[in-house]
Amino acid sequence: MYQNEKIDMRVKYTREWTFEALYRLLEMKKYENIKISEIITKAGISRATFYRNFSTKDDIVKLKVKMFFEDFFVSIYEYFLNEEPEDEIFLIQRFFKRIDEEDKLVDTVIKTKLEYLMVAGILKIINHRREQFYSIVKINKKAENYTMEIVASSAWTLLSRWHRSGKEESPQELSNIYSSAFKSVYIALFGDKSELNK
Repeated sequence: MYQNEKIDMRVKYTREWTFEALYRLLEMKKYENIKISEIITKAGISRATFYRNFSTKDDIVKLKVKMFFEDFFVSIYEYFLNEEPEDEIFLIQRFFKRIDEEDKLVDTVIKTKLEYLMVAGILKIINHRREQFYSIVKINKKAENYTMEIVASSAWTLLSRWHRSGKEESPQELSNIYSSAFKSVYIALFGDKSELNK
């Protein structure tokens, strides 16, 4: 599934500098108006170096998102090897806490309108931890794939709104809001409405 790519330090730094250059340029102009030559100049790399690592400017963001999810997956995997989660919303809390540390990534994804990358990454994490996910949301087999997409999309929608509004809530508060919203919607649509007051 996720496997950390082995890369040498030069490649790692080149990718970081290139992402940082794009991030800085996005503070001054719209993504569609940024040229690859500007990114190259800002990053202090050659054209050949850029094209050894990326084909397009979208690839800068794609790679950064991929690396984020690989790192997150490894941290979750290692955690589950050693201990059981504290409660059923552990994975949501862990993800929200981790994304709280990634302002540059979230800001860049929003400004480049490549938000589908985050939804796809969230979906992969959910799919890998299906057993824990099913303990949170009870679904039937027929609705499974749709439900997974809804959960991944809504997680990103909530996170991007939180980021845009200045992250007033803590990651813990945000995960509680997310979990409560899902419970409320599920009960309102399919369950015993008296459960909403609990």
